[in-house]
Amino acid sequence: MFDPMKATRRALFASAVLLTCFGTAWAESTLKIVPSADLQVLDPMGSTADIVKMHGFMIYDTLYALDEHFKPQPEMVQDMQLSADKKTYRFTLRDGLKWHDGQPVKAEDCVASLKRWQARDAAGQLMARELKEMRVIDDKTFELEFKEPYGIVLESLSKVASNVPFMMPKRIAETDPYKEITDYTGSGPYKFAKDKWIPGSKVVYEKFADYVPRKEPASGLAGGKVAQFDGVEWDIIKDQQTALSALISGEIDFWQNPSLDLLPVIEAAGNLQTKVINQTGTQGTLFFNHTQPPFDNPKARQAMFYLTNQQAYLQAVNGNPDYFKTCASFFICGSPMETEAGLDALKAPDPVKAKALFQEAGWDFSRPIVILDPTDESIVHPETVVTVQAMRDIGLTVDVQAMDWATVLKRRNSKEPAGKGGWNLLHSYVGGQVVANPVWSITFSAACEKGIFGWPCDKTLEDLRLKWALADGLDAQKAVAAEYSKRAFETGHHIPLGQWNTFVAFSNRLSGVLTTQDVPVFWNIKKSD
Repeated sequence: MFDPMKATRRALFASAVLLTCFGTAWAESTLKIVPSADLQVLDPMGSTADIVKMHGFMIYDTLYALDEHFKPQPEMVQDMQLSADKKTYRFTLRDGLKWHDGQPVKAEDCVASLKRWQARDAAGQLMARELKEMRVIDDKTFELEFKEPYGIVLESLSKVASNVPFMMPKRIAETDPYKEITDYTGSGPYKFAKDKWIPGSKVVYEKFADYVPRKEPASGLAGGKVAQFDGVEWDIIKDQQTALSALISGEIDFWQNPSLDLLPVIEAAGNLQTKVINQTGTQGTLFFNHTQPPFDNPKARQAMFYLTNQQAYLQAVNGNPDYFKTCASFFICGSPMETEAGLDALKAPDPVKAKALFQEAGWDFSRPIVILDPTDESIVHPETVVTVQAMRDIGLTVDVQAMDWATVLKRRNSKEPAGKGGWNLLHSYVGGQVVANPVWSITFSAACEKGIFGWPCDKTLEDLRLKWALADGLDAQKAVAAEYSKRAFETGHHIPLGQWNTFVAFSNRLSGVLTTQDVPVFWNIKKSD
């Protein structure tokens, strides 16, 4: 239950501490943000974390983008022509596109960027399976030719699910897809100020004076991207009370991830406003390392489904039933692909059944199972606490390894044994629009070492994802989604933990905060006197 008086006392105390720590207020030409996490990975192909995607949208542009109604709209593209047989897409870039180093954006840059994206991204990999050729026609024109009509090309190019197909200069895009880039030249409305970046403390972006926005009004992630500030600074403030006090006192302008129990304080402050920018909600997730015992055995992975009480997770993460709901579906509830096929275990948790499945898997209950616990992450840490207790309740030995979220994002890529720097279980969350079908998100990938961390490996699931992409009509897509759901439980792919809505909080002086249906973006925002 909420305790507004207690939250207010905490906020006032934190404010007193904060005022002794912060220096002079930032200039009006700078927008000050507290993001949800620290930024340590700078390559948008190198991580699926939201913070990395937010960084990507600051400095890179995309060929297409989704508006607030989930419709693909041209962004870097001026014109698209589809051949009569619907197999060839010809794209012409719009005038005025430049890289941050002043060089013009060319078709060869876009082709190289798409090739790198296709190597890493789940939807990109599916597209590549059907792609016959990708070719440059001239400096501003390129083509994608498919073996057969592939009806979700524009949707794929405008996807917001990580990894987003951001465009980069050819020299950078030709970097090995599995090695991080070291040059962060983009063509978006802001430039990354690498020399001002302080990992764990501050990220700085500077306005790109040569960026030419589209003329259409901004909508979602599409339309005109107008940089209204000379700079945008992200302050990494991990403590909720400190962030709250900074927002109330005006030391910051925008806070991405306030805890729901602080909502009454924010609403009572008088100088703040809130907004739900992702109205499709957020889905909690539990991921397995499919390469390490015990979760290299599907029975152990299935066991965790029977151990999952979504209500407990949602209460821990959100705490307000008006903002959350259970959802026994891999695909976000309320979307056309919502299905409970194969997921009876999520509707009726059964710890006895879970314990029996671990025993059938041959697991020694005295062996530790390593769970990564980001204690600074306000969603993932509570999820972790619930899982740890449920596992211990059936007699499992759990090694909870505390660290910050940025370290988790790096360590989850390790394929080492759990006792040697690897892991067995970790939690996360993802925007609802991202998991609305089997294709957009790498969350649903089963492409082995080329897929998502944890490396689920199942050809049937990959074939079903392609089958969905090629399905003709909504009914056919729903049928394939149900097939995917059943198979995903059989293989124990990952576990959805329910869904909830979150809000952002910001100063009353700000206007133009966009409903993106995903992560916040910081173009078009204005600040009044």
